[in-house]
Amino acid sequence: MTTERTVTSPGTGAKPRTRRLKTWTAFGDLGRRPSEYEILTHGLNHTTGQPPLELGPDVHGNRWLREHRDAMRLKVGDWNAFRDPDAVTYGSYVAMQDDQETYVEGLLERFDRENHDAGLPDQALDFLALTVTPCRYLAHAEQMLSAYVQQLAPTSYVATAATFQTADQLRRVQLIAYRTTQLRRTFPQRTFGTGERATWEGNPGWQPVREAVEHALVEFDWDRAVVATQLVVKPIADLLFLQQLGHELAAARATLDGLIAENLWLDAQRSRRWTGALLRFLADADPANVGVLQGHLREWASRGHAMVAAGASLLTQGGGRSSAQIADAVTEGWRELIEPVGLTVGPA
Repeated sequence: MTTERTVTSPGTGAKPRTRRLKTWTAFGDLGRRPSEYEILTHGLNHTTGQPPLELGPDVHGNRWLREHRDAMRLKVGDWNAFRDPDAVTYGSYVAMQDDQETYVEGLLERFDRENHDAGLPDQALDFLALTVTPCRYLAHAEQMLSAYVQQLAPTSYVATAATFQTADQLRRVQLIAYRTTQLRRTFPQRTFGTGERATWEGNPGWQPVREAVEHALVEFDWDRAVVATQLVVKPIADLLFLQQLGHELAAARATLDGLIAENLWLDAQRSRRWTGALLRFLADADPANVGVLQGHLREWASRGHAMVAAGASLLTQGGGRSSAQIADAVTEGWRELIEPVGLTVGPA
């Protein structure tokens, strides 16, 4: 909104005149018109008042926010100064993902016409059952983790970015479920659609990933949840089961699934950009924040390294690169996210 300012020339006795401010007052003295992204994102967090929720101060929700968000050790003078580098709004997100879904739907239709699945060799089918279709459990867990980061975020700028990340995970769950159904219909003698839970819960290669996810789901302090989700579980899982898995699927002749993973990796890269921007924002706000994050990361690094080693071993079943090559690529991508602000994951 705009407001008015009364201006009187000193010593003239002239009648006061009214001048409208050129910027929106909610942004302070911005000196420019806010962008569409800022207008649609600024000041939407309804949980930052006193009490946080418009309820009694001792209701469970207010006590939860005070304990798990407001009491955290991260220090920021103005949380509303953070910006998503992609400046995503609801409108731009819908348009962007509509284009992405149009592309993927075209892939599905084309490969279906070409009877792609029926020509998959047994090794590729085994690899898909081991690495791709069980990912719906992983993607759903990432969705829940992203939603928690959003729910407790101290500013609507972070909450909005996390909201779209949550939507990205839902898109991934839906695509995996769709592909699982296609494979089940083509190969009813296999366990597509029915065997993934046993793989997720029992295959040794998946257990370090599942363990990390389950520990992340009970990180309730927001700063710890951000480290567990944004700095460990999600970036490593995306590097393994989108970027690197896409390469291995192509090598295993599962071309369609490789292309889908490549498309979903675009969503993951957007997540990495706003996470990196948040790290820089926190470091600039108070250098002591880096120490807080490093302390949490030190506790989580071993789980991250275990995810890398186990996931890399799983991906070698496609018959492509060695586990060492895959693990090195994932670790490098992990470090590229966190090291620019001075964070480290230490040796494996």
